Amino acid sequence: MRTLDLRQNPMSLEELLQVASNETVLILSDDGNEYILEAADAFEQEVAELAKSQRFMAFLAERSKEAGKTSLDEIERRLAQAE
Repeated sequence: MRTLDLRQNPMSLEELLQVASNETVLILSDDGNEYILEAADAFEQEVAELAKSQRFMAFLAERSKEAGKTSLDEIERRLAQAE
């Protein structure tokens, strides 16, 4: 991943897209926010690779077993009671 700090080296959108066509880019904006830019097909490739990972799929399976937090219905019920 390449980091481009727009505070030090301003670039046009076209220049950013050109860099992102070859590699994932971490962009540091003028206001200090961070953004990641990558070609759409790179994301699809990453999803496909993660789907092949037994370790990652086991992680997801374990996470799906975790009890949920508070449902929206429960929050609304509690708010209605508090009024």
